[in-house]
Amino acid sequence: MSAAFRHAERSWFRSRAGRRFGLELVLIVGVKLLLLTALWLVCFRPYPRPDHDAVAVARHLLSPSPENANDR
Repeated sequence: MSAAFRHAERSWFRSRAGRRFGLELVLIVGVKLLLLTALWLVCFRPYPRPDHDAVAVARHLLSPSPENANDR
């Protein structure tokens, strides 16, 4: 092993500040994921999904539009 590899400086990420930075980064990403999951569960999941099979789409597109008295 050459002398350059034996005397290489220690990485900043292995220092106390680097480990703290990594921990804070993981915590922030984890909290954001939890908040996004909670937002999805509260706002989007309760709504039913529309019927999207081919027969239902064709029935919707080919059905006559309702007449409205205000359009005349």
